[in-house]
Amino acid sequence: MTALIFCSLWAFLLLAIYLAIPRLLLRRETPKVKASWLVVLTVALVARLIPNFVLSTGAGYDIQSYKIVGDIVLQREDVYSSQETENRHPYLPMQMYWMALSSSISEQFHLPFERIVRLAPIFEDATIALVLYFALLKTLPQYLALMGGLLYAVNPISTYVSAYHGQFDALPALFTLLAFYWFEKNIETSGGWLGLGILAKSWPILSLPPLLAKIATMKKKLIFVAVVFAVLCIGIGLYVILMRANPLPMLSRVTGYNRGIGVWGYTYFFRLLSLAKPDLSIFLYWFVQYGRWITLIGLGLVWWWMNSRRELPQEIFLATLVSFFTITHAFAIQYLAWIVPFAILCQEYQWLKRFILAAFAYMFLTYTTLILGMYINNLAPFPQADWFIIIPAGLPAWLVCIGWSKKLLFNRWEVDKTFD
Repeated sequence: MTALIFCSLWAFLLLAIYLAIPRLLLRRETPKVKASWLVVLTVALVARLIPNFVLSTGAGYDIQSYKIVGDIVLQREDVYSSQETENRHPYLPMQMYWMALSSSISEQFHLPFERIVRLAPIFEDATIALVLYFALLKTLPQYLALMGGLLYAVNPISTYVSAYHGQFDALPALFTLLAFYWFEKNIETSGGWLGLGILAKSWPILSLPPLLAKIATMKKKLIFVAVVFAVLCIGIGLYVILMRANPLPMLSRVTGYNRGIGVWGYTYFFRLLSLAKPDLSIFLYWFVQYGRWITLIGLGLVWWWMNSRRELPQEIFLATLVSFFTITHAFAIQYLAWIVPFAILCQEYQWLKRFILAAFAYMFLTYTTLILGMYINNLAPFPQADWFIIIPAGLPAWLVCIGWSKKLLFNRWEVDKTFD
């Protein structure tokens, strides 16, 4: 309990620093800082390594899933056909090798598994801050690039996901960010990074249409898609060879993943309806079966609309991500970290600040009382506490996404220099 209190206070400290950075750096043009990239990297690592060291427990179900998956990989068995890992690894095979290595290190050196397995997302998350600094430095003065890097370095949303939760969304985010970074320089390299991102988790595929649409010739489009596909085939092929596995269960599990319905956005109201009148639970069941098509059609319309309005693929992708949070039928709390690096890349600081504040309130409550320890029962019995306390706490963040989507889709984009 003491560790949880410390880490909760640490999260508030990071939020305070996040809010203070723009006022310090935008108040005047600060002189150039030597090795400012090192400052960004160091701050990002300190912000994440301290809570990782203090927290001796992690997100129970997910950490347990990583351990089970890692042990099965060490036994050279197929993760996707094992009954032990059903519903525990609905992703393509990339992170499972780190899970296996973490399990091996933990057992050999008698170290807590959760502290070892969280190290990879922590270093990946810190690297995102570094990439953002260099990406912004290409077009902005150093003090503005430094501000962007530091904002990511201390933002509590990503820190919660990587250092507290241990989820590995930082890796696909990093690879996707590198795909945008290399896009204008070399489309083959950009496609390679995107392929790795999809291999880590499937959500970076949302960046494929914006990137593909901005490639000038059909030949280059085909090359880009071929590179992405080749990386995926190599990653899947290596797993099939190493584990002597059938790829069909893997593809079925990845494409069939559809959890987290009724815990975010508009589907929550259908859950309430089903709780109030069980006879109407058919509506929530309908979203379980067909909600993904609403999400996909909505995102398709966003891609079509934004492609004619914005030139930079990262701006189209940001609009896609924010719109995803507005219309998605399924959700998990770690998704909240997706938006942050790409909002900083597009310098969408004003709406990002609103999102950070709303998402932080939701994450603070959820991580403190549910994910890192079952203390929500002190407020109300579970699952009623989930229905009427935890899930409603996410509604402000969802409403921010609705307003942000409207701005990105229909209003002029201007870099906000007041951060108000």
